[in-house]
Amino acid sequence: MASLKPETGLVVRYRYRYLWRRQHDAGEETGRKARPACVVIPVGSGEEVVLLPLTTQQPGADRGAVQVPETERRRLKLRGDSPTWIIVDEANVDRLPQSYHLEPLSYSPPVFAYGTLSPAVIKVVLAALARIVRERRLKTVRRAR
Repeated sequence: MASLKPETGLVVRYRYRYLWRRQHDAGEETGRKARPACVVIPVGSGEEVVLLPLTTQQPGADRGAVQVPETERRRLKLRGDSPTWIIVDEANVDRLPQSYHLEPLSYSPPVFAYGTLSPAVIKVVLAALARIVRERRLKTVRRAR
């Protein structure tokens, strides 16, 4: 696997097969749809990370989410022109770059990340995530094996 240094706020440019908790609870082992995922918190050695999904589907009022500012979305060159949210009440825990759940979008040349969220956006995401953790609403699915 190519080198990919996990860092807070990195938006992975892999076709990460994010597994939603409801899919996991139903017995599924792999995500149905490839999507960018925001690497939020490297844990321990820095290879294990918490991945929060990005979505263009507006989350319900009961979900923890942070909307990605349009300028940030354009700077990262995320596909499409729809608003994008980072879901903060659900996460996958995995190891990068060794994960079996990652697929490069481009092999020639290999491209691995959209880039890193700005410090201002990272601060908002981490604050929202901290609130969700304090409220004990964070649902995780461990993907590392």
